[in-house]
Amino acid sequence: MTSTAFDTLAAPADPTQGAEGLARLLEGLGFRLRWACDGLSEADCAAEPVEGSWSIGEQLAHLTALIRWGRKALEDGTAGWSGNVESNRHPLAYVEILEDLDVTVGLLRSDPGALSRAVLTAGSPDHTFPSGYLVNGPWADALHHVGQIVLLRKMLGNPAPQHQPFLGQPPAAD
Repeated sequence: MTSTAFDTLAAPADPTQGAEGLARLLEGLGFRLRWACDGLSEADCAAEPVEGSWSIGEQLAHLTALIRWGRKALEDGTAGWSGNVESNRHPLAYVEILEDLDVTVGLLRSDPGALSRAVLTAGSPDHTFPSGYLVNGPWADALHHVGQIVLLRKMLGNPAPQHQPFLGQPPAAD
């Protein structure tokens, strides 16, 4: 196997200097999620195009939990993994996720110090992780799952609208 600079991930440095950069990353995540989910149907959310894969609805339930985990860590200082939000598997579930992202971005901008105080717990209260793990944990995982939604939509024959994430531009008006 070829070794690369990304074979391992070092422990995060003090992330408080990067609160604005993280806010922008989460805005980009929100933009991608918004357009990945535009025009979803109930059938899209329930379909399992590959046996054993998560449906779009299951992706949304997981995304909801990931984003709320980060939000709660910033709001309360500590947050434990609560599991997927099973009630959030419907075509408009992304709206709730976007609301949580908007609050999270607001917290990062209004109180950058909240980032240094945030702690994640997973498995048991003894397994604690400093705030830098928000990046390679829930937030990176969220980007992955948005990509899964885009791919699943293509497989279902209902691709997401063509938008421009790099420029932050929505689909062109018809």
